[in-house]
Amino acid sequence: MLKPRFGKSGLRDYLYYLFNQEESLESPKAALDQMAAQEVPHLDTYEVGLIAAKQAEADRFMGLVEGAMHKHLSSPTRQRFTAYGLDQAWRPLRLFDEAHWIHGGPTCPLPQEFLASLGSIVHIHLLEQNDTRLPSGFRAYRWRSESDLVEFWASLYLSREMSWFLELDWESYFMWQPRVDCIATVSVGWGATPSAAVNALLASAETTNPSHFDGEILIIEGGIDTRIGDYVDIVDTLERSLELDFVTTGWVSLNYSGYGLKLLRFRHP
Repeated sequence: MLKPRFGKSGLRDYLYYLFNQEESLESPKAALDQMAAQEVPHLDTYEVGLIAAKQAEADRFMGLVEGAMHKHLSSPTRQRFTAYGLDQAWRPLRLFDEAHWIHGGPTCPLPQEFLASLGSIVHIHLLEQNDTRLPSGFRAYRWRSESDLVEFWASLYLSREMSWFLELDWESYFMWQPRVDCIATVSVGWGATPSAAVNALLASAETTNPSHFDGEILIIEGGIDTRIGDYVDIVDTLERSLELDFVTTGWVSLNYSGYGLKLLRFRHP
């Protein structure tokens, strides 16, 4: 039986694969040992540019992202971050795989053409109170706070470094583009148990008609004692409650307690 690629319904496909391989389903620790002996797909190091109007702001943002990741990972190997300010005289010599533009106040112009020249994918980040009009061709996000922005991206990049079995299909991630005028929002939840984490996420998530959404990513964070059954319960409950067919990824860490959930959704008006 071929090992499945992870995408929509990837969790169930992978569990079916493990059952057919007579593997243990008890815990991530056991699964990590099992997977070490299996063929692991090669993942190149991705170059990630963190761009701001001023170098000091880009440096500060990179410090926040790396600091959040270092709580669980001493040294990333699959991502390399570069802070870059538009006030610098030098220019990057090659495209970043991803470029994140940390947008300033409403009077700060959006350097559209220059950003497009910096990254294969360009992410535009705004705080909720910023009403800047966004052009097409970029992935745009509206965040309640800077901490929400930092914690989501640190978690998503951790899932690439410490993916366990919930491996996001990064090839599809880089190829996908949201439709024009879509903007992403994130809902978060934490709990000591899977059900408590789900309830916390549902309390913060909008119950908007799912037809208004254009792509969703769920990140599941857990401790090393997390059971695979916990992941199944989380995904099944959210699919029933939100009627969404989302892509799931996740990671586990010795330094994490309880269960954390982050649901990113691109929506259009």
